[in-house]
Amino acid sequence: MKYEVLLIIKVDLPGGKVQEVNLTLYKKEMNKDLLIDELIVKVNKLEEENKTLKKDMNDIKERLNLFESKQKLFEKYFAEEIQIKKIYEEFKEIGMDSKIIDKKEDLQFIYNRLVNNDKNLRQKKIKYNLLYRATRDGDSSTSFHKRVDNKKSLLSIIKNNRGMKFGFYMEQPFKNTRKWEKDNKSFIYSLNLKKIYNVKEGADSFYDDIGYIIDLNNNQISISNYFLSNNNSRTCTKSDAEKSFYGFEKDYELNNGERQFTVQEMETFQISFN
Repeated sequence: MKYEVLLIIKVDLPGGKVQEVNLTLYKKEMNKDLLIDELIVKVNKLEEENKTLKKDMNDIKERLNLFESKQKLFEKYFAEEIQIKKIYEEFKEIGMDSKIIDKKEDLQFIYNRLVNNDKNLRQKKIKYNLLYRATRDGDSSTSFHKRVDNKKSLLSIIKNNRGMKFGFYMEQPFKNTRKWEKDNKSFIYSLNLKKIYNVKEGADSFYDDIGYIIDLNNNQISISNYFLSNNNSRTCTKSDAEKSFYGFEKDYELNNGERQFTVQEMETFQISFN
């Protein structure tokens, strides 16, 4: 006896698609039970192949998702690299080689105070000459003073472990006089708060001693020796700060309410206009 059987099997594919598989079976001298057994074997085989196909498709999907994720990370990284390069080129053009200032608006903020609405200065090109960088030159008072002493127009920038960025400008040079010095053009600034603190006329501005790194009057900013490895650097209360500088509204304002801090980086530039 010869059997001819047309078997139509529907297979579910990824994405909700359904594919029909037509099988024509020819069997001679086969009873009904044997035919059914063979059909069951073929159906099971097709189901296994379908499972394998689904697994392969899922693997492909996971790889595509991983690729897309890596592609997005790469695009983000590439965009950040372009931005960093752009900032670097802008700073390079104006001569600012800083590891602390990474925003153009911060540099603009400092520049605006340095020119101080002086039209003649605005028409000139400013130059930032890097004299000292702590992580490059060392954090001892000797390392600092041998690079900056007897130089006028110094701008110092500090970044600490609390993410605060601030500094000061002094027109008068360090001369190791070992006494308090006045400087009517000096000022303190905070990049986080975008605030300027001008010195009061006739007030002492800084202590001039090679044994100290920075000690502004009443410790508005006091930078300790070997400051990269200790938290002895400090700022002061509002009542002490306002004895010689205008604008302080809170205790330890430069350091977000905390007295002491650890310096992560400090740079000092000599400013000139040409």
